Parts: sequence; structure tokens; C-alpha cells
Amino acid sequence: MPLIKASNASARKKSQSLATIDRTALGRDLKSADIETRIAAVRLAARFGEAELLTRQLEAETDPALRETLLTCLVRIGGVKAARPLIALLGTDDTPLRNAVMETLQSMGEDVLSEITALLENESADLRIYAVNILLSLRSPRVPDLALKVIARDPHVNVCAAAVDVLAEVGRPDMVEALRAVAARFPDQPFLAFAVRAAIKRIG
Repeated sequence: MPLIKASNASARKKSQSLATIDRTALGRDLKSADIETRIAAVRLAARFGEAELLTRQLEAETDPALRETLLTCLVRIGGVKAARPLIALLGTDDTPLRNAVMETLQSMGEDVLSEITALLENESADLRIYAVNILLSLRSPRVPDLALKVIARDPHVNVCAAAVDVLAEVGRPDMVEALRAVAARFPDQPFLAFAVRAAIKRIG
């Protein structure tokens, strides 16, 4: 029996060592000029659940098809593990990449709600707008109340306008007064007043 245990331990050690060697090689292979080498490295990284590594590659990758593969891999990893590094890319100046990241986060569902909720407190108004735009697609019962909190507290009119649009889709009749209040908070913004009226008409 001790021999069997030793053998099993040795096998586990060998497997762990192989995993370490493979991970060490990933960085080199992901930078390869050969697309097939990069594809193989992406698949290996996905197998290990290396969300941060995949996200860094997503930012650097120039092949559109492989970018799509990277995004698919990150969706499969899912949860906070994939959401956090993806959220870090929302500040990129690469508009197609940013839009792809937003769509990917939107497809991840309620598992990433905590990370998107935290983003609502970010100092960047743009990032808060992105967070609000992602919220609706998460299909969480918490979305209406999160949007309500935004219109009550956020100091930026465009963030509030994005939240009003969310409430137009999922708001409740008891939120009508809060909608009127946000319009009153920004009296010189006719576009917001229009959005509020439209939302009230839909939910009131």
C-alpha cells in the first residue's frame, strides 16, 4: 500500500510540473508570429482557466478570428475570474475592442453582477455609463433597484440618463417619483426630461 501511495503522489507531482512548464511556455507561444501556435496557446490557457493571461492576449491580438476565440474562452471561464480583467479593458481607446468586451460581459449573466455593481462607483463617468449599459443584459432581479440608486445619487447627467433608459425597460410604477426627481435635479437638460417622460409613460 505505501508503494501505491508513493506512486500516486509521484504522478500528481509530475502532472503539476507539466502544468507549470506548459504555463511558462504560454507567454512565449502567445507572442508567436505563427497563428496556429497562438491558437494552440490560447486553447491551453483556456483549459487552465487563465483568464488574466487570455485578457492580456485579447488586448494584444491582431487576428479578428482569434480575438473572437479569446472572448468565447473568457465567457466559458465566466464569473468574477473572467469579469475582473475584462472590466479593466473597458477604459481602452480601442473602440471595437471595448464594444466586444462590453458584449462579452453582457453575455455573462448574473455571475458578474457584483463586479458590474462595483463599477457603478468608479470615478470615471464613462465607466459608470458602461456599467449601466451592461446591467440590463444581465437579467438580474436586482437591476431595477441598482438603476434607481444611480438616478438618486450619481452626479453626472449622462450616467443618470443611461439609468433612466434601463428603468424604461425594467422599472416599476413605484419608481415614478424617483424618475421625476432626477429630471428636477438636472432642470437644464431637456434630453433627460424627455427620457424621463418616456420612461414614466412605459412603467407608470
